[in-house]
Amino acid sequence: MLLLALLALPGCGGVQLVYDRLGTLIPWYFRDFVDLDTGQRQILERSVETLLVWHRESQVGRYAVFFNELERDAAAPLGAERIDSARRELDQFWLGIVAQLAPEAARLLASLSDAQVEAMFARIEAKDAKEEREALRRTAAQRVERRERALRRQFERWVGKLDAAQRARVADGAREMSADPRDWFESRRRWQAALREALAARADGPAFEERFGQLLADGDQFWTEAYRRDFYADRERVQRLIVDIDVSLTAEQRSRLRQRLARFALDFEAIAGGA
Repeated sequence: MLLLALLALPGCGGVQLVYDRLGTLIPWYFRDFVDLDTGQRQILERSVETLLVWHRESQVGRYAVFFNELERDAAAPLGAERIDSARRELDQFWLGIVAQLAPEAARLLASLSDAQVEAMFARIEAKDAKEEREALRRTAAQRVERRERALRRQFERWVGKLDAAQRARVADGAREMSADPRDWFESRRRWQAALREALAARADGPAFEERFGQLLADGDQFWTEAYRRDFYADRERVQRLIVDIDVSLTAEQRSRLRQRLARFALDFEAIAGGA
């Protein structure tokens, strides 16, 4: 949530605004799935406060360095190797958050009663069932159209309006992607079943904490073989698409990209400076 909430926003103060609200947003998101008693709410609020202090003091400065370096390198086309290294660095940011988050989250989950656990899974399953029904009602052509629209929106958020050739390349990229939503939902069900199994043994604090950390860090172990194959193939396709669009950028588009990267770096530097 930390990374996705921040990186999904425009610069110009948007990062700072959301960061300042994470202490409220994260507990609100969690409480959407389970009703907590007073003591559990206090545990959650203290855990979030601890996480955010750690994150501001030790991680946010690294994000600023990441965006500064990417902005510098974006003066010319980045190339496949540089884009892949950026993705891997973002993966490491996420794993760092997981390592810090897992023990606190495990302690909170361990405090849930059996009734709370059942209610939580009932809400998760109801939400998933609704999303799955909606996803499976879409035709293959509709899925491609949604994917193309989402990809184009993301590119234009960073570089401005795409020209006709760039839009055509995005359309081709959307058609090339192959992940089946049924495999994704089945993979989610497998992970949730593993979480339910772990929660059944939550009274064993250290063992549960270790198991929960593994579930967060290595969730892909529960993917179906079909989803695993399609996920990595689609990730490569997206990276090739990014390379192709990056090579095609006009001077104006490249300038906009660099400005936005620099804006993120400045926002993260400001946040780190307030630690």
